[in-house]
Amino acid sequence: MRHAFSFPEHIRGALKNHIEKAVSGIDMKRYHQEPAYTAALARSLEGTVYQGEDGYVKIESTIVSDRGPLAAESWSGADLVITASISDRNQNIRKAILVQSKIGSINELSPNRISELKEQVRKMKKFTNSVKVMEIPQENGRRRPRIISGQRILASEPYTGYDLSDYFVRRIVTTLDGDTRPKFVEAAQDSRLTQLRVLANLGGKQLTSHVVKPKESKIPTLVKVLG
Repeated sequence: MRHAFSFPEHIRGALKNHIEKAVSGIDMKRYHQEPAYTAALARSLEGTVYQGEDGYVKIESTIVSDRGPLAAESWSGADLVITASISDRNQNIRKAILVQSKIGSINELSPNRISELKEQVRKMKKFTNSVKVMEIPQENGRRRPRIISGQRILASEPYTGYDLSDYFVRRIVTTLDGDTRPKFVEAAQDSRLTQLRVLANLGGKQLTSHVVKPKESKIPTLVKVLG
């Protein structure tokens, strides 16, 4: 189900600033390897970006378990779950995406690594169509995460990579990206993804789209902008 959100510029600006601050605050020398960097980024992204009379935007991040023989990353293909709770006073939506992270640029991966990446995307697609790849290239001594459609990578189609802040503003807090099925979103909050696997094995039963009308108490009148 599509949900039409149109946020004013000050909310989009607060979100963009929040993401840019999260990215620039990570010293890549301290988080050189992919799992460590992804975990640090996830922590930095979390927070209530805006709450006030014009709406509400909150970001949550879940690092998928990657240790042990039954680690969720091995069978789900995901490294990270990004969840956004957003409201424009007319409707209140919570949406989530599955993300696979790769240090460096996707177009520089070897054919074998591309095949491995496509297999990870296939695994994620068993649970949702909201599957993304986050490439993390280094530019001018900084890492600049970009989000790419997992669907396009899987189909070997041309793709556009969005800087992380642009992706949130253009795709997350609009009608475009994110799985809003409440059972999926709730199951994706557990780093072990145990319930998500159970739901998938049941054939996706009870995974339905959901729109919740916001209550006044969920949108405080005091404006608060972070970032």
